[in-house]
Amino acid sequence: MGIKSNVTSAIRTETFKNLQLNAGLTLINFSLDSYSSADALKAAVAAEIASGEKLLGATRDGGSFVITRDIRQVTADGIRSRFKGSEIVDSADAYLSETLIEITPEHIKSVLGNADIDSTDPNHVKVTVRVAIDEGDYLDNIVWIGDTSEGFVAIELYNGLNTADFTFTFTDKNEGTATAEFHAHQDDVNDNEAIPAVLHFFYPTASPEAMEISSAAGTNVGGTKITKTYTLKTGEHFVYKVGNTAPSIAYNAVADYSWTEWDGSSDIDVGAAANGKKITIAVVNAYGRAQISGNCTLVVKTA
Repeated sequence: MGIKSNVTSAIRTETFKNLQLNAGLTLINFSLDSYSSADALKAAVAAEIASGEKLLGATRDGGSFVITRDIRQVTADGIRSRFKGSEIVDSADAYLSETLIEITPEHIKSVLGNADIDSTDPNHVKVTVRVAIDEGDYLDNIVWIGDTSEGFVAIELYNGLNTADFTFTFTDKNEGTATAEFHAHQDDVNDNEAIPAVLHFFYPTASPEAMEISSAAGTNVGGTKITKTYTLKTGEHFVYKVGNTAPSIAYNAVADYSWTEWDGSSDIDVGAAANGKKITIAVVNAYGRAQISGNCTLVVKTA
C-alpha cells in the first residue's frame, strides 16, 4: 500500500499578487513624496528613464538591500530565557549594493562621492578623488524602484554615500563594472529614533469592482438587513462604513479602523438615526485591502 502525501503549502491565490519581480532601477535625488499610487509613479519613472539625468545607471545581477542591527540581550542573574523588552539595539545600518556596467564620469562621481569632475575640456574629462568627504558629497537620497505583481516597491535611503572600497573591474571579452555600496546617514545627531531608510509600496488607483447591495429593515430597532451579490473567497471578509454620502474606498486601499467588520449575514446595528443615510460594504483580502465594494441607502427599523 502506497503512502499518500498531504502537501501543506503557504501558496494561495493572493501569493501571485505579492511577488517582487526583476532587478528594478536606481535613481539619485528622486523624491517619492509627490506620488501616491503606482500609476503616478510609473509615469514619473518613465520620464526619468527617458532623460537619464537621475539614473544611477544600468546594473548587472541585480543588487541587494541590507539592514544590519547590533542587538544586545540584557543579562542579569536569575534570567533563564529571553523575554519581551529585554533586547536593546546598540546600532543599526542600512545599505544598497549594486554593480554598474555604465562607466562615465558622472557614474564614477555618484559612486565615489568624494570626487570632482573637471570638464573644462569636453574631449578630455578628468575625475579626481579627494581625501576629505564634504557635506555636498552625500546624495539627498538613493531610491531603488522594483516591479511587483500589482505595482511597485521602492527602497529609499537618505543621505546616501558609498563608504565601501571602490572597485572597477575589467576583464577580457566582458564589460567593465564598478561596485557601489550606498549607506544611509542621518541628517544630524538628533535623528536617532529610526533608521534613515524607508520601504514604500505603491498600488494601482483603479476603483473596486462594483458589488450590488440592498438594505431592508432589520429585526430590532436600529438594525438593517443587508443583501449582497458577492460570495467571499478564501481569506476575504466584509467591512462596512456609514455616512451621509456613500463612503468610498480605492482598489487595494487599506480599510482602516473607521471600517467595521461584518460577518456577511447578521443584521447590522447602525442606529435608528441612520435611516436614509448611505452604507458602503467592501470586500477586503487577507491584508485588509479593498477588492470590491458597493453601496446603497439604508433602510433601518426605527420603531
